[in-house]
Amino acid sequence: MTREEILSTQPGSELNIQVAQKIMGHVIIKDELLGHIERWVNSEDGSSVWSPVKHYSEDISTAESVVDKMVELGYKDAIHWTDFGGGKYTEAEAICKAALLALLQIEQSDRILRQALGDEEKRSR
Repeated sequence: MTREEILSTQPGSELNIQVAQKIMGHVIIKDELLGHIERWVNSEDGSSVWSPVKHYSEDISTAESVVDKMVELGYKDAIHWTDFGGGKYTEAEAICKAALLALLQIEQSDRILRQALGDEEKRSR
């Protein structure tokens, strides 16, 4: 997703799926009966549970798990992301969009670095 796509996505299924995949690291599948479901893996024993995709972008208590994950990933300022957008978004939506944008920025930086290193390799030949 681009920055513009992230900012324009409304709270709901699409934004929740993006958060589940990209932030929480969960596998998402579409079940005929249950709709989109996510796989939660227990880090201690490797067991897993499938459940409907959580309402990350719609429910502040669920969005708090996104904050926890981002803090775990090193984004200490994630505890302040409810204010992202200056009131334009609900708190849950703001957290989800800020988290996705933070990861997008890392992806773009990595891509630029890889391109620069690739160019560097070509120059040294």
